[in-house]
Amino acid sequence: MFIISCLSLKGGCGKSTICLNLAACLSPHAKVLVVDLDPQRSITRWSKQGKHFALNVCPLDLDSKNPATQFRRDLDKMLVATNSTLVLIDAPPQLQDAALLSALISDLILIPVTPSPLDIWAAEAAVETGREARKERGGKKPKILLVPSRIQTGTVLGRELSDTLAALGETVGPGISQRVALVESAITGQTIDQYAATSPAHLEFKKLAKYILEITGGKKRGSKK
Repeated sequence: MFIISCLSLKGGCGKSTICLNLAACLSPHAKVLVVDLDPQRSITRWSKQGKHFALNVCPLDLDSKNPATQFRRDLDKMLVATNSTLVLIDAPPQLQDAALLSALISDLILIPVTPSPLDIWAAEAAVETGREARKERGGKKPKILLVPSRIQTGTVLGRELSDTLAALGETVGPGISQRVALVESAITGQTIDQYAATSPAHLEFKKLAKYILEITGGKKRGSKK
């Protein structure tokens, strides 16, 4: 089993959009489960909009008295029920128990970042959270991947974002642009591969999925192909 957490310490960075569409693009390679830890339940509502949603999406509320034990127990139950080999977690957009716990059990943390100073400052805090989890686990996991998000193509800010993120000292992956098709797909309750399979938006997510498979060796682990 491989666990990916989508983590950001502020809203509006495209975290849920990236989590769900990335899950769809990784689903040909593994049995995917999406865990919705975000109290806003964006992913859960998205999945219920359409009649033919293809992914397993499970919302999860944590018990404030013993969140770590409950998180692990409920996640194990979901894995057994769905027979999943790849988990994507949409963590809350705050530094709280759920976000920290997801970082501690993850193999990879994705941190979406828009070309905004506020997002870049939030990304610095998210990177530190990932590094704290890595230190707690002996220095190897989780890996951290910064993902340029909601890029306005052709702008100076968009072109410079990857260089800015590289200065944080972690790997920077392929970016995801701000596109109308992503908004429309959410409205219809579809992931981008269902809604617009030949669109530039889908191609960007396929590129990100391929990159993640390459850096994690995902095709060797529970692969369908």
